Amino acid sequence: MRLASLFKKTMIENLRDWKVLILTLTFAPFFVVLMYFYFGEAATTPHRVIVVNHDEGATTADGDAFNGGQALIVEMENASYPEGRSVLEVRRERDIEIAQQRLKNKSVDLVVEIPPQFSRILQDHKQGRRPPAAVVTTYGDPANAKYIMAAVWSDMITYEYSGVVTGATNPVELQAHTVSGVESLNDFELYVPGLLALALMMLMFTAAASLIKEKDKGTIIRLRISNMTTFEWLTAVSLTQIILGMLALALTLVTAVALGYETSGSLAALTAVGLLSSLAIMAVGLVVAASLRTIFDLMTIGSFPFFILMFFSGGMFPLPQLRLFTVAGRAVNANDLLPTTHSISALGKILNFGAGLGDVLFELAAIAVLTLLFFAGGTWLFTKRHMQAAA
Repeated sequence: MRLASLFKKTMIENLRDWKVLILTLTFAPFFVVLMYFYFGEAATTPHRVIVVNHDEGATTADGDAFNGGQALIVEMENASYPEGRSVLEVRRERDIEIAQQRLKNKSVDLVVEIPPQFSRILQDHKQGRRPPAAVVTTYGDPANAKYIMAAVWSDMITYEYSGVVTGATNPVELQAHTVSGVESLNDFELYVPGLLALALMMLMFTAAASLIKEKDKGTIIRLRISNMTTFEWLTAVSLTQIILGMLALALTLVTAVALGYETSGSLAALTAVGLLSSLAIMAVGLVVAASLRTIFDLMTIGSFPFFILMFFSGGMFPLPQLRLFTVAGRAVNANDLLPTTHSISALGKILNFGAGLGDVLFELAAIAVLTLLFFAGGTWLFTKRHMQAAA
C-alpha cells in the first residue's frame, strides 16, 4: 500500500508538471522529424553546379561542328542515380567572377570552368595526336560539406565523357581551386568556429536567468516600484551579457590556439561578430525568459531552444540546405532564420579563411536583423507576461 501511494503521488506530480512531461516525451521525436527533413528529403536534392563554358568549339574530321563543352554540360544534366533522381542541378553562366560570387554566397556547391580549346583538344586526341591535356578547373568551398561530393561527380562525368569521345587516356586534366585560397582544413579547424559560437550560445542561460530570477523571487515588483523601465532593465542585462560573451569567446579562442589552432583573420571583424552575436543570443534569451516563469523551467524546458541553436546552426555537423528563397542571388535556407547560423559562417570565414570586416558584412547584417526581430518579439512578450503582471 505504501509503495502504491508513493507511486500515485509521484505520477500525479509529474502530470501536474505538464511542460516538463511533454518536453521529455516529445524531445527525441521532434528531432527525428527535423532530421528527416534535413537528411531524409533534403539529402536527396541534387548538388548545385554552375558551369562556365568558354569552349570555342571545333570541326570534326567529317566537317561537322562540335562543341565538347556543351556536350559535357548535357552529360552533367542527364546524370542520375539508379532510382532516376538527378545527381547535379546544373546552371550555366558566362562570367566566372559571377559564378565564384554565387559560390561564396553558398547559392551553389561547385563551379566548373571549361577552357576555350576544350573541343579542339578532344578532337586532336580522337585523331591520334597527343596535345597537352585540356585543363578543366573546378572551384569550391572546403567548408561546404556538399562541395566534395559535387566535385567527385563532376570530375567522374568529365573523365568518362572525354574518354568516350576521344578513346584516349587522360585527355583532360582537372585542377581544383577553392574560393578561400585554403586547399583543405582538418576536422579540428572546421569545428573551432562552431565551438566559439557554442561558447556564445551558453549566454542564453545566463541572459534568461538574469530576467527570470527577478520574476521567480518576486523582486520584479520592487524594480517596478522604482519606476524602472523595461528598456533600462534590458539594456543593463544586455551589456552584462555582451561582456560575458566576449570573455567566453576570448577564452575559447585562446584555448584553441594553445592546442595548435592557427588563425590569421581580422581582429576587428572577430570583435564585431562577437559583440553582435552576444547581443543576438541575449535576444533569444529574452524570448526564452518571456516564455518561462521559474529557474527550474529554464533548466529543463529552456534546454529545448538551446539544442535547436546548437544542432541546427550548422556548428556541430554540416547540414543539408533546405532552401526557402533567394535574395540577390544568395540562397536563404531554413536554418538561416537562426542568428547563430550567420555567426558560425562569419567566424569560419574570419578564423579559417582570413576574412576581413568587409567580407562578413552580409552575415553581420543578417545577425543584426534577426537580433532586432527577436528583441522586438521578446520585449513585447516579456512585458505582457511579466512586467504588466508586476505593475
